[in-house]
Amino acid sequence: MQRKIIIDTGIYIDLFNRGLHNEIINPFQNVTYLAYPVLHELWMGLKDRREIRLLTAWRDRFIQLQRLIVPTVTTLVLIGEACLQLKATGKLDPTHPKHYNDVTISAAARQVGATIITKNTKDFQIIQSAIDFDFEGLD
Repeated sequence: MQRKIIIDTGIYIDLFNRGLHNEIINPFQNVTYLAYPVLHELWMGLKDRREIRLLTAWRDRFIQLQRLIVPTVTTLVLIGEACLQLKATGKLDPTHPKHYNDVTISAAARQVGATIITKNTKDFQIIQSAIDFDFEGLD
């Protein structure tokens, strides 16, 4: 049975730049979704027109397949509540946008019932105290 996954930004960077983690992109095992903060983080790292063209075509494929995750109203509320809870317990630095992006990716995973594939297990473990979602760490 195929599982739903969301691949975190660091994994995509390894995949695109060094050809690592190709086994994750296996359509017989995984249905891959794209959380919009991952797309935005990748946009911020682009260096030239060629990369822009490639990422645009890649993004468009996710849109065509209806696998670009845009938060529902319920998910937006969950993100805000999770940020408040994490900030109140000292587990979220509100001045660091990466933490907000990781909370948003976690809520997106919950929204579609996907598992996040990440190298950033520490931050996602912390976020699990506020949002119920699954993730899997890669080395």
